[in-house]
Amino acid sequence: MSQALRCLSLAALLALLAGCQHVAPYEREFLARPGMDTSKREAMRGKFSAHVYESREAGMATSEHAGGGCGCN
Repeated sequence: MSQALRCLSLAALLALLAGCQHVAPYEREFLARPGMDTSKREAMRGKFSAHVYESREAGMATSEHAGGGCGCN
């Protein structure tokens, strides 16, 4: 049992260490994209969802934006 536990622990440690990698300075720009920031991404997703909702529901005259009610702009 201890041999299996030892092998499992070693496999887990190797899996964790495989995720550590040095990032070159010229590659960091891709990691610093605005889409990688969760708060900005959620804000963009919320704006898009509101836009889709307003486009679909504008046919009912319940919002202040115009739209066809079918979701097409």
